[in-house]
Amino acid sequence: MPAFAVKQKQAAHKQQTVTVSALGLSAWTGLTDRRHRQLAEQGFFPAPIRGQYQIDATLTGLFRHLREQLARKNDDLSIEQQKLARARREKTEVERDLLKGDLLHKDQVGPALRNLALHQRATLQYKLEQELAPGLAGKTPVEILQEVRRAVDAICLVFEEGTKKWMISEP
Repeated sequence: MPAFAVKQKQAAHKQQTVTVSALGLSAWTGLTDRRHRQLAEQGFFPAPIRGQYQIDATLTGLFRHLREQLARKNDDLSIEQQKLARARREKTEVERDLLKGDLLHKDQVGPALRNLALHQRATLQYKLEQELAPGLAGKTPVEILQEVRRAVDAICLVFEEGTKKWMISEP
């Protein structure tokens, strides 16, 4: 009898059980017997008995396995499509904001920020070295703290005015 021949066995309860050999099932599905046994262990269909698979239960289980694989693949595809749609939407939103002038490129903002930071540094250095430090000699700690607070307020005011001026100027 050929290896892939289908056999009919008489069950004890007078029902016929149609089986197929492991080699015959492999010829039909293109899967190895090892893979069939893995699927049987995963509960898709009953394990073979003496190398014979029950055709009805095995085919039903194989189709269920294939449907689940297809659903999983479709889920993965759906997720990727959602990611692509989100990326396209975000890109469109950025392009719209650029056209409206709500966003600026780094190369437009960078030099202005660098100039602002350099101005703030120079102001800070001047205030601390030229105005604050010379005036602290001979003062008590309480007086020094008051002078430092005044200097901090003055420096913050300069920075705030510089930032306001920068924000209302054209890019």
